Amino acid sequence: MKEWSVLKKFSVILSCLALLFVLLSTIGLFRIPETTGTDPNLPRTSINGYPFYTEKYGNPKNPLIIVLHGGPGSDFQYLKELKRLSDEYHVLFYDQRGSGRSARNDHMSFAIESFLEDLGGMIRIHSNGKKAILIGHSWGGMLATAYISRFPNEIDEAVIMEPGMLNQKTAVEFLTKVKQVQTNLGLSKMAEIALIFSKSIFVKSKDGHEMKDYILTKMMGMGKGQPYQCEGESLPEGAFVRAGYLAFSKTIFPLMDDPKKFNYNLAEGIKSFKGKILLLSSECSFIGFNYQRENHESLFPPATTHLLIPGTGHNMITLKPDESIRKIRDFLKK
Repeated sequence: MKEWSVLKKFSVILSCLALLFVLLSTIGLFRIPETTGTDPNLPRTSINGYPFYTEKYGNPKNPLIIVLHGGPGSDFQYLKELKRLSDEYHVLFYDQRGSGRSARNDHMSFAIESFLEDLGGMIRIHSNGKKAILIGHSWGGMLATAYISRFPNEIDEAVIMEPGMLNQKTAVEFLTKVKQVQTNLGLSKMAEIALIFSKSIFVKSKDGHEMKDYILTKMMGMGKGQPYQCEGESLPEGAFVRAGYLAFSKTIFPLMDDPKKFNYNLAEGIKSFKGKILLLSSECSFIGFNYQRENHESLFPPATTHLLIPGTGHNMITLKPDESIRKIRDFLKK
């Protein structure tokens, strides 16, 4: 009886704490940006009824550049330095489905085909009937590769930065390395992650996804040094504004258990593409210049240009924008 009394009291305490956490999350000690699903004033492009958060810069009459962010589940904020290209191009940024400030929908598809359909919609709506230029980073580089392979006549040229996996072989290599990194986290990193989780309880909620999005946003920005960056190199605070846990979990989690489930060949057919392609890779990232040269370079047309950005890691647009954007601009002008 005494044990039952203790358990009952403990249960009451837990219930009170749970209620307190709900109240605090409603009050919101921490906030992350809203999405197009909760804020009707955010700029958007609607495709098949879904509101994608979009920002456009430059003259709409100029050639269209579409920027594809990484993740999956990231946002485009960390690539905003590419806005510099808007003096000569019409630059379109959009947060992909379930990512960034685009709406959350638990029932939507996160198959690669759905992401490609979204990209096709962006091209049709914003290109004025002309071919588009794609700039894709990491996961965005995977999408750019896949889109060019399937719809080569819609794309003029492309810049592809460090795609992690383009086929099953590189999926196994890439995801095995990612799992190794996760299992070898030090105590300080574990403590940092624990603090992020504890803070997430107090994030103001409107769509029910804020808590997990907050955790993923902070974790995406916490990487310092290897395996993605150079020694001592890290992303600045605020590089990401709102990641999408839903998109990340639906695409990556099944592959972490079995990388061989990635049964795509995203570069199949790309060698017939007649436009220009630039592979832009960093020195320090484990999926940087050497990885791309050994695993992906041969998948692209023979005329593809592969350039190195020295002294930086995976996020070269964020960490070394001057040199990265200069190389992109020079390539596009050729």
